[in-house]
Amino acid sequence: MEGDSKPSFQKRKEDGETQSPDTTEEHNKESERDAAAAEKKGEDTVKRLQGVAQQNKGVDQDEVEEDSEEESEEEEEEEPKLKYERMSGDLREILKKDGASCIAANSKLVVVGTNSGHVHVLDHQGNRVREFWLHSRPVTMLNLDGNGDYLASCSHDRKVVVQGLYSTDNCHSLVMDTPVRSVALDPLYHKPRSGRRFVVGTNKVTLYEKAMFGQLRSTVLAEGGGPARAMKWEGQFLAWAIDSGVRVTDMTTNAVITLIKRDHSLALPSEQYPPHLCWPDPNTLLVGWGDSVKVCRVRERLTPPTPHLAPTPTLTLPPYYLEIVYMFTTDFYVCGLGPLGEHVVVLAYNKQADVPALPSSGQASTSPTTTDGRRPQMRVLEPLQGRFEEISKDVLGIRCFQDYKPANYHLESLVGDRQFYIVSPQDVVVAKPRSADDRIHWLLTHNKHHEALQVVRTCREVQKYTVHSVGQVYLDHLISTGQYQEAASLCPQILGSDKALWEGAVVRFNRARQLRVLSPHLPQGPLDPAVYQTVLLDLLHSDHQGFLQVVQEWPGRLYNVSFIINAVLETLARNASNLTLLRALAHLYSNIDKHDKALAIYLKLKHRDVFHLIGRHNLYACVTKHVLDLMSLDVDATLEICISHLNIVPPEKVVTALSNHHEFLYRYLDSLYERRREQSKPYHSQLVQLYADWNRPKLLPLLLHSSCYQLGPALEVCQSRYLTVETIHLLDRMGSSMESLRLILEEEQNLDWAIRLCKEHDDVDLWSRLINYSLDKPDCIRALLNDIGTHIDPLLIIQRIPRGLEIPGLRDALVKLLHDYHLQIELRTGCQRILVADGSKLLNKLVTIQKAAIPVYSHTECPSCNKKILSSGGGTGGEGSGGTLVVFACRHVYHHHCLPDHSQQSHPPGTPAQPHEVCQVCRNDKKKSFLSS
Repeated sequence: MEGDSKPSFQKRKEDGETQSPDTTEEHNKESERDAAAAEKKGEDTVKRLQGVAQQNKGVDQDEVEEDSEEESEEEEEEEPKLKYERMSGDLREILKKDGASCIAANSKLVVVGTNSGHVHVLDHQGNRVREFWLHSRPVTMLNLDGNGDYLASCSHDRKVVVQGLYSTDNCHSLVMDTPVRSVALDPLYHKPRSGRRFVVGTNKVTLYEKAMFGQLRSTVLAEGGGPARAMKWEGQFLAWAIDSGVRVTDMTTNAVITLIKRDHSLALPSEQYPPHLCWPDPNTLLVGWGDSVKVCRVRERLTPPTPHLAPTPTLTLPPYYLEIVYMFTTDFYVCGLGPLGEHVVVLAYNKQADVPALPSSGQASTSPTTTDGRRPQMRVLEPLQGRFEEISKDVLGIRCFQDYKPANYHLESLVGDRQFYIVSPQDVVVAKPRSADDRIHWLLTHNKHHEALQVVRTCREVQKYTVHSVGQVYLDHLISTGQYQEAASLCPQILGSDKALWEGAVVRFNRARQLRVLSPHLPQGPLDPAVYQTVLLDLLHSDHQGFLQVVQEWPGRLYNVSFIINAVLETLARNASNLTLLRALAHLYSNIDKHDKALAIYLKLKHRDVFHLIGRHNLYACVTKHVLDLMSLDVDATLEICISHLNIVPPEKVVTALSNHHEFLYRYLDSLYERRREQSKPYHSQLVQLYADWNRPKLLPLLLHSSCYQLGPALEVCQSRYLTVETIHLLDRMGSSMESLRLILEEEQNLDWAIRLCKEHDDVDLWSRLINYSLDKPDCIRALLNDIGTHIDPLLIIQRIPRGLEIPGLRDALVKLLHDYHLQIELRTGCQRILVADGSKLLNKLVTIQKAAIPVYSHTECPSCNKKILSSGGGTGGEGSGGTLVVFACRHVYHHHCLPDHSQQSHPPGTPAQPHEVCQVCRNDKKKSFLSS
């Protein structure tokens, strides 16, 4: 069969180089007229579109992008997901003379089959690479192997041709019995040991593979069910569509995996609404047919476990099965489909009746609500279970679309490159996902500048645009529309540190009299001083509060401070009561180190900025002179300065300055007492009077804990203000305990306090005074019996109780008194036993220690004469010593005759030293220690 086909193929190739078939001449002329008319109408629209310069050849993307419709002004236009570009180059001339019938593409080239039977091999710009005249009637299908080395084509002329694009080996030309509608090459056809397989679809599906001696061996895979109208081979799986459904075959075993039954209406004949297949990956199949779409997955069947019992006859299942993941019915007819990530791209033909069409300008409308007759549409769908969600819809302006039906459109998906080829008889349009640059361009042309700026900042794939370029467009838009506040806030992000751009922005805002809006966003350098002075002068005349804020924020190095001071003084000459400008003037003075003037202005204004000025420039030495004014302005801030800088702001000067303002003096001395108690001691007498007038709860703790105030004046202060408790403490401290007890009993009537006072002093007269006071008061007697049993003799109270006096609780008081007395006796007895035992133990220890021997060594010297105690012969050293040594408990050893009192009192040999003899070394050490202390 191969030998019969080759000569015919060569002859047809030669004929194709010199002539065209007569059957297509009339069609070509008509197509040429239609294409010329469509092109003429589209040229005017192309000129109106932006981005013409982005395309180098042919009709640019905007010629086929959808036009924005104004059908609903309230509905916001949706951003398209795809961009479109009409293939031009040599293809434009080809389609003027002939009509495209099918297409195949890979990453290297595009192959277009025509109605005249020609096959054109093009690059992706539409330039002709090669041309074959393989058929005499329209080419029905083209297919490339996985490497793009071989091309298979079929036609209504019943011929199937396998043509090598770079080699004449393994080429075939077959003539079938019926028209051929589909053909598929093994993706591995280019490999030597692949078997060189290809499949042909007529009324049956036949597999051809290389046999011995270069012959072809055919195997019928399926037969019946109608002609194979579509066919796709990916990996090890082959799918083809017949009238009854779609079959999927495992080409490693030639076994049919499944049949996906046709489930759409039989009123949609396959001739007019053909099926469309696409393999996004080797295990996923997309099926679009009529108005239904299915997403299928080929899965490996799990091997069942080996049965333990005797095997029984079972049905052998193929190792793979197909699962329909999503299926749904659409409101349009499917003319082709392909994958886009997790979405499905569908070339759609509207079901709606024709409406007046837009002029055939070669453009597409970007409005998602357009219902533009029978224009083809590119829809991006998110498949769901039983339904779909439309992500975007682009209405395409295909040339002569009014004359076409669903069968005239084809969609070839280039999965790896994410490209889609939309084919009609007079057009080939390439659709691609919009790049980041395309998205930014669309956002800018639709005044969505903020979104465009966000994209250029976050997306790393942007190549054409920069933050600066997009930002400048955004700024121009905001300024032209009067959105000065937003434009000013955007300037730091867009202009960065570019001096020229900032100065240009200042000029633009100055022309619009909006410098006050820009001023908070100006960088603090490196602009010229004149720029900052221009802004300050504008604020000085238009916005005093803004002028003050800018003066406080900008450092003085940015502008000529003296120049601005003169301008402020001129303004104040006309309005001397402007407090805002006075504050600004004070800040300006501080910028040039004229702090005295700044301080005077702040004090005049009574403004708290004076404290920031003092802290910023270390003006604490001035506080003493202005302490009264500062206290009037803010007491807490002034106290913080005074207390924290006592070495610069001495307390004596502050006290003198505040001597006539008792409240301020009280606040100062109180803070000084709380935080610097040592430095407050000289002022405790004043603090006593101030506490008595302004904070009485603090007076008593001061009287109790301080000893740096005069008791007499303090007593007068307390007595004059009838402060009984404080008076009692002062009297007690001055030694007038009896008077204190009287006030406690008569004024305070606090028996517990009186008892505590008597216990503290343990004075008989006080106890007697307290007992006399209590004799006619039963409650007082009971309280005394409960509390003083261990301090005085209880009989002193009991014997003086009047006869017949009824004392509630007397029994309990006496029981407690006796219990306390016995407890005291037991404690004393126990303590005495402990003392006696400890004394005896220590005495025994002392005796034991004193009885212990004290060693005397041969090298030991007498501290008095510095001679050895023992002679070399074993006797005692020293002359006239009589062999007597004196050893002290401190372990010092003397010759008896070397002791100072030896000349006055002698001892018989062998008698011990008398008690009046002492160690001279230890005595001298004690004298030195005493004198030094």
